[in-house]
Amino acid sequence: MKYDFGGMCIIEFYGDSCASCHAVMPVLASEAQKLGYTFFRVDVETDPECAEKFGIMRVPTAILAEDGREFARFSGYQPPEILEIWLEAKTQEYLGSKNK
Repeated sequence: MKYDFGGMCIIEFYGDSCASCHAVMPVLASEAQKLGYTFFRVDVETDPECAEKFGIMRVPTAILAEDGREFARFSGYQPPEILEIWLEAKTQEYLGSKNK
């Protein structure tokens, strides 16, 4: 599949049978909206080429990217409150580094 990972986005790589993937998805989607990101979900089973392009080794993996260029990632389950803090911190860190 072809995706337009333009602008700021959160890409969640998941497996349909992965309970942790389904648990983090609502948090990622909510934070994407809050932070002004586009949210994508990529099923590693139906789109292995995209998963390979990003070097995905396990699910869930979420990637923060701008125009398709990764600037942060996490893998595995994270509690919602930790995930929210991490997403906001990585966004601020990235934006701060762009303004230097």
